[in-house]
Amino acid sequence: LAQDRARPRSCAELSASLFQPGAMLGGLKEKAGEVAEAATGAVQGRMDTAKGGKKLVDEGGQPARAALLAKGDAKDAVGTDKEANRLISLGAERLETAAKKLREAAGMPDVEGIQGKEKFASLAESFEERATAYTKAVSLLTVELDGPVFSDVETDALRLVLAQEGYEWAYEKGAAAAGAAAKS
Repeated sequence: LAQDRARPRSCAELSASLFQPGAMLGGLKEKAGEVAEAATGAVQGRMDTAKGGKKLVDEGGQPARAALLAKGDAKDAVGTDKEANRLISLGAERLETAAKKLREAAGMPDVEGIQGKEKFASLAESFEERATAYTKAVSLLTVELDGPVFSDVETDALRLVLAQEGYEWAYEKGAAAAGAAAKS
């Protein structure tokens, strides 16, 4: 009997119990507070990292700038090496596919309007030779290069150095252009 009184008996009673004024808003306010607190913490953490990057550049001076730029170039070189290996592998695959199709087409009857078919077999042979060379090159480069590791502070510091260098380069080019314009 006590259970029957606690349980709503109709859809209207159920709806009224679920949508009591303030029941949903209280939960939303609580969730919004949690989200705002998390966002504030994330922003503060990001600001601390950015400040750490600036401090590293400011206090580290030229040696820090040189080390950051060296690490940045090394990271770029590793990425380029990886992409080069991918493209060499892709080139080998495409050359092999093209050679196979050229050989197939060379064995078929001539068609009026198709030029250069007499060269298909020699093209296929040169494509196969190149694909073999590419495959050998890739096999020699199986070990991926290790790149430098960056902390979040170093990443921000490198961004700052690159921005400063870009500004200095633009300033120098602008001054040179202004000087040349003044002479003419």
